[in-house]
Amino acid sequence: MGSVALSPEMKIYELIDAAPILLSLFSRLDIHLPFGDISIAEMCRRDGYNTQLFMMLCAMHIDSRYRPSQEEMTEDMLPEVIAYLRASHRYYAERMLPHTARHLEEVLSHCDDLSERVLRRFYDDYAHYIKSHFEEEEREIFTLMERGGERDANFALFDMPHADIDDRSNDIASLIVKSLPESAPTSLRCDMLKDVYELRDDLRRHSNIETYVLRPLVVKYLKQR
Repeated sequence: MGSVALSPEMKIYELIDAAPILLSLFSRLDIHLPFGDISIAEMCRRDGYNTQLFMMLCAMHIDSRYRPSQEEMTEDMLPEVIAYLRASHRYYAERMLPHTARHLEEVLSHCDDLSERVLRRFYDDYAHYIKSHFEEEEREIFTLMERGGERDANFALFDMPHADIDDRSNDIASLIVKSLPESAPTSLRCDMLKDVYELRDDLRRHSNIETYVLRPLVVKYLKQR
């Protein structure tokens, strides 16, 4: 997706119209509609968000290659970044994974017993792995940071598990495309594939925010202590 010229004066409707992918961002932050003609800055003041951080998160969702500069990040953003990452965990666990599971059940209703068992096992393991990783991050990083234990937080959790999630997502996609019987309709397979790829790509953006926003902010914070 190409870049969008973000500014505090940009109207919220213009932002969503230019980048519909940001609808998930509004959903996970529980930002209330309607917006009328208010701007990004007005919305952030209304709902208590840091305008610069909100635009940074938007930019990272619009363009996965975008990396915020050190100058853009300030120490006071840290609690809000943690709150955003927690909200994303809830969004994945309560919205995206159940949505994908509903499409899975539709696909499985057209499969033979063996295909059903294999795909269900793959998906259940995949969903369990993602949720377990979130729980570990909450326990070993976010909770410690909120209690002032930044130096004890296990930031290594931000590394390999996300690559493993990518691999597991691709394994499920390959199974749907290559191994299910022809009795499973293409339209249902495509619905589930869209869910799997959307979740995979959103988790990549989530990982980027942990790596390129949270980590540098923690480094800045610790230097001040």
